[in-house]
Amino acid sequence: MTTKSKVLNDNILEINNLKKYYNLTSGILKKVTGQVRAVDDVSFNIPRGKTIGLVGESGCGKTTISKCILRAVDPTDGDIFLNNENGSHNLASLTEGELRPLRKEMQMIFQDPFSSLNPRMNLFDIVSEPLLLNGIRNRTERQDRVEELLVKVGLRSEYMIRFPHAFSGGQRQRIGIARALALNPALIVCDEPVSGLDVSVQAQVINLLMDLQDELGLSYLFVSHDLSIVRQISDQINVMYFGRQVESGTPEEIFNQSKHPYTETLISAIPNPDPDFKKKRNPILGVTPNPSSVASGCNFLSNCPEPTEECVTSTPVSIEESPGHSVLYCSCCYDEYKCSWYPRNEAE
Repeated sequence: MTTKSKVLNDNILEINNLKKYYNLTSGILKKVTGQVRAVDDVSFNIPRGKTIGLVGESGCGKTTISKCILRAVDPTDGDIFLNNENGSHNLASLTEGELRPLRKEMQMIFQDPFSSLNPRMNLFDIVSEPLLLNGIRNRTERQDRVEELLVKVGLRSEYMIRFPHAFSGGQRQRIGIARALALNPALIVCDEPVSGLDVSVQAQVINLLMDLQDELGLSYLFVSHDLSIVRQISDQINVMYFGRQVESGTPEEIFNQSKHPYTETLISAIPNPDPDFKKKRNPILGVTPNPSSVASGCNFLSNCPEPTEECVTSTPVSIEESPGHSVLYCSCCYDEYKCSWYPRNEAE
């Protein structure tokens, strides 16, 4: 579904009540025996020219959200609106033919910079492939564009004849960034783009992404499990836990005024470079829930120190602590937040 709009929306992307469930099957007849709620009722917006950070442990639904946005997988329910000069387009309901002209406005930078590059293609073929697929057949035109992109990401134009194995990890990720920029997208999904790089190289790639954003007006969805990196690059941080968004706010609100115990746990796990600095850890209590059995109630139930009957049956609600800062509370807790037993991290 596409609606026309003369006024450009302030948000490049709007996600409303997104859900993605995977069926569990068994036997020859593939009988459905359960469901994994990979993404369960998630909503957030990505403003133009801004970066939204998506953090959480492995399996919390970060990458699934990214795949739903790009329609690499079809969402079970919910809306994903991409806003451009032609109006608002619900990506969740479009056919493949309707999606094709919109795909050039959304690109992805992958986690592994080596496996995401074809080892049989040289640098020119890798970076120019999106141009070729979108109708730019003139080789000279594509070569000029590739040279421009390589210089923009900090690589030399003569590298075009080399193959991926000749580059370091950081250089390969720069190649991936150049390929993502080839079609002048408005939105780039960064799926843990620096998790496999050395710390010094991580800083270089993060600085490059921030410079490109300032220069080209890009919007980023930055997916990571590292809060310290997300804090540096993000304008807004969304914390995910088992398919649900448990807290959302600015980096200052998340790090200095966090309310949800899972957010506290992530913050307490960030290592401090000072060997003399000691801080209290906030380990998650209980056991990790089975993703195939999280169906109703609070998804943090198995880790809560004092769960109630209402925690088992009622669906958590998102409460706005302050403008832009929301927390997912159990309905029995949000009047007087019982998870306040989790103290702020302080030096001993």
